[in-house]
Amino acid sequence: MTEKPSDRRLRALSVAIATSLRQWKARSCPPRYCWASIVALVAAMTIGGAAAYHERAAAAEETAIVAGTPKERVVSLAIVVGQSEVVEAPWPVVRVSVTDPGVADTKGLTPEKILVMGKAVGSTDLLMWNRDEELWRAKVTVTADLSQMLRELENLFPGARLKLMQSGETIVVHGLLPRAEYAQQMQRFMESKQVKFVDMTSLAGVQQVQLQVRVAEVSRQALRTLGINAFYLGEDAFIGSTIGSESGGAINPISIGVPAGTLARPNPPFQFTQAVNVSSSVTLFAGFPNQDFQIFLQALAENQYLRLLAEPTLTALSGEDASFLAGGEFPIPVVQSGAVGGSTAISIEYKEFGVRLGFRPTVLGDGTIRLYVAPEVSALSDVGAVVIQGFRVPALVTRRAETTLELKSGQTFGMAGLINRTSTARNSRVPGLGDLPVIGALFRSVRYEQGETELVVMVTASLVEPMSVANPQELPLPGITHRPPDDWELYAMGTTESATRAKLSPLQMKWLKEAGFDRLRGPGAWATYGSRPSPVRTPAASTTQPATIEPKPVQPDGASLRNAPAQ
Repeated sequence: MTEKPSDRRLRALSVAIATSLRQWKARSCPPRYCWASIVALVAAMTIGGAAAYHERAAAAEETAIVAGTPKERVVSLAIVVGQSEVVEAPWPVVRVSVTDPGVADTKGLTPEKILVMGKAVGSTDLLMWNRDEELWRAKVTVTADLSQMLRELENLFPGARLKLMQSGETIVVHGLLPRAEYAQQMQRFMESKQVKFVDMTSLAGVQQVQLQVRVAEVSRQALRTLGINAFYLGEDAFIGSTIGSESGGAINPISIGVPAGTLARPNPPFQFTQAVNVSSSVTLFAGFPNQDFQIFLQALAENQYLRLLAEPTLTALSGEDASFLAGGEFPIPVVQSGAVGGSTAISIEYKEFGVRLGFRPTVLGDGTIRLYVAPEVSALSDVGAVVIQGFRVPALVTRRAETTLELKSGQTFGMAGLINRTSTARNSRVPGLGDLPVIGALFRSVRYEQGETELVVMVTASLVEPMSVANPQELPLPGITHRPPDDWELYAMGTTESATRAKLSPLQMKWLKEAGFDRLRGPGAWATYGSRPSPVRTPAASTTQPATIEPKPVQPDGASLRNAPAQ
C-alpha cells in the first residue's frame, strides 16, 4: 500500500526523538539542549499526528464514499461518442471493467491512468480495483455530438431551422423544414447514425391547398340518312320493300301472310298479320288508296351540339384525402333469388352520378404542391339504357381522369385531354335493283354519321388560408341579390325574378371590393374572371361604377358538319 506523506513525517520525528534520548543517556550533549530538542520533537510529533489523523479520516471518508455508504455521492464522467477521456486512479489499478461494453470501452495507459472511449449513446459504470481489492466506481455518460450533428443537418437540408437536444438515450429534433421530402430524408440520416431519435419537426408555410378543376367538353355530331319502305297491293299480286335501318330491322315493319291454321288449298287468304303503324324512325309517308300503294320514307339530316363545363372546387389539408360530389343517385333494380320455392325478389341499389372530385395534396415547400387528383363527370343517357322486367335503367356517359402531378401554387396544369373524330357509313340495298341509277334509291338505304369530341381537364392548385371575418352572416353569397317578382312582373311580363335587385349592406360592398369580386356580373362570370386585369383603383375613383365583365355567349358550331362530305 502506498505510504502517505504524513506517515513518513511521523516516522522521521520518531527517529529524531529516539536519537535525542540515546544522546542524553550517553551524556554526549548538554542536558538542557537534549531536553529542548526532545520537547520540540514531541510537539512536532503531536502536531504531525493530528494532521495524519485528519488525513486518515479524510481517506477513510473517501473510501466510505466509494464503497457506497449512505453519504455516497455519484462521481460522473461525460464523454462524447467517438471521443475519449483519461481517468486518473487514486492508486495503481490491477483490474478495470465497464458494465455495458457497447456504450464505452477502456484501455490501460499506466497503472494510475485509464483511457475511457465512448462507443454509443448511453450510460454505464466504470469499476477499478487495486491489489487489496479496493473498488473505485464512476458513472460514465456517453452523449452524442449534437453540435457536429446539427452542422451536418444544416448542410444537408439548407433552409431548415433545427434544434437538437438529448433526453437520456434519445435525441429530440425540433424545428421547421422548408420541404416535405426533407422529413423522410432526415429520418434516414438519423437512422444511419444508429441513434434513438424523436422527430418533432413541422413543415413551414401554409399547409392548406385549394383545388379548382375545369372539365370542358365540346361534342358535335352530324347525321345524314335516306331509306324507303313501300308495298303495293293488287288483285292478283302484292309486293313490298323493307330495306332495314342500322339496327337490322325494317324502317317501317310490314307483315303480310296466311293466318295460322288455314287449309292448304288454292287461293289462300293473304292478309296483314299485324297493324301497319307508322314507325318512329319514318320521317315521311304517303298512301294512294286508288292505286293500292303506300310508301314510308326515312330522310334525315341532323346536327347535334353539346358543350359541357364543370368547375368543382375543394380545399384540403396537406397529406389528407378530400372528395366532393355534386349530382345525385339513380336507382338500379337488382334481381335476387328467394330462399323459398325458388322465387325471385327485386332490390334497389343506387349509383352516384354528377360531378365528382377526389384529391390528396402534399405541400413540398417553396410553393410546390404534389397532387393526386381524380376528377369525374358523369350524366344519365338513353344510349345504352336497358329494360329489366319493366324497369328501365339508364346508362352513364362518364369522363374520368386520375393522375399525380407537381405544380407551383397558383399554376394551372392540363392533366388530361381528348380529341376524338369518328365517321360511320352504311349502305343497305337489294342486289341489282339497288345499283340502278335514279330508281335504285327505292331499293336501298344509306346512312352516314360523323362526330367530333374535344375534351380537356385543367387543374389549378393554390395555397390558401382561412378568412378572418367578424360577422360571417355579412358575407355575400350567390343569389343574395335575388328578389322574387311581384304580380305584374310574373303575370303580365312573365319574368321569374324582379328587375329590382336587393341592396347589399355597406360591409358586404366593402368586402366585395377588397376581394376584387365586385367585377362579377351574371352567371358564368367566374369562368372569365381572370381573363382581364382588374381596373386600377384610386381614392378619387371610389364613386365611379366598377368595371364589369360580360361573358360572351358561346354559339354552337354545328354548321361545320352540316354539309360534311362522305369519306
